[in-house]
Amino acid sequence: MAPQAGGRVRNIAPMLFGSLPKATKALIYICTGVFLLEFFLKDYLIYYFGLIPLRVIDSFWIWQIVTYIFLHGGFWHFFFNILMLWIFGRIIESALGTKEFLFYFFMCGIGAGIISIVFSFGSPRPIIGASGAIYGLMLAFAMLYPKQIVYLYFVLPVKAWQMVAILVVMELAMSFSTANANVANVAHLGGMFIGYLYFKAMPGAVTGDYAHQVAKFGRLFNKKQKVDDASEIDRILEKISKKGLSSLSAKEKAILDKFSGKS
Repeated sequence: MAPQAGGRVRNIAPMLFGSLPKATKALIYICTGVFLLEFFLKDYLIYYFGLIPLRVIDSFWIWQIVTYIFLHGGFWHFFFNILMLWIFGRIIESALGTKEFLFYFFMCGIGAGIISIVFSFGSPRPIIGASGAIYGLMLAFAMLYPKQIVYLYFVLPVKAWQMVAILVVMELAMSFSTANANVANVAHLGGMFIGYLYFKAMPGAVTGDYAHQVAKFGRLFNKKQKVDDASEIDRILEKISKKGLSSLSAKEKAILDKFSGKS
């Protein structure tokens, strides 16, 4: 599903591993390290760190909704997830920034895990893999660059939004097929669904004005902070007028000193 030039494209980083953004590179390192450990401790890792709905519900092994992301069920499962992370992770991290990229990646992965638990409630069957988070990244790519041409399965040229539409239809079809019982299609769809909710909640990310969106929330926070600071100063001044300066605590004196030089 490699992206090619065309449509709405912004700052797509080169493919060299050394040029990968740090979060994408770190995720690849972690997934690779865990995959190598699976050669020696596979059953142990899957039992304790794979996502087993029965364990999460009955034993409250809540960490599994995070750790299952880094486990994979064989070489090709690992290879294609890492390849998609390599292709799309660098683009989405460059667009959102490292911190927001990590938030988005784990939000999609954890959300996909929770949705999988809901649809396989009480199942002892483990779910593993970063596919839910990866499908979330593909959804993000389509939201950010809907007209970008990609080669679906490296063969069929389609626009990014068409890629996502095709994948959704395929996953829905396979989710009703017993022939694909080992594929966590619900997790794939869950990752996309959570990603879609994210972009609906943060429209600035889609319009390319993500920095403005973050700044907007920052201004709202600062405004509230200023109101809180003013209220605290008023309270301290009122206390001084009633009980004198000696009545102030060390913390109150520090607050007064902090703001005494501000205009």
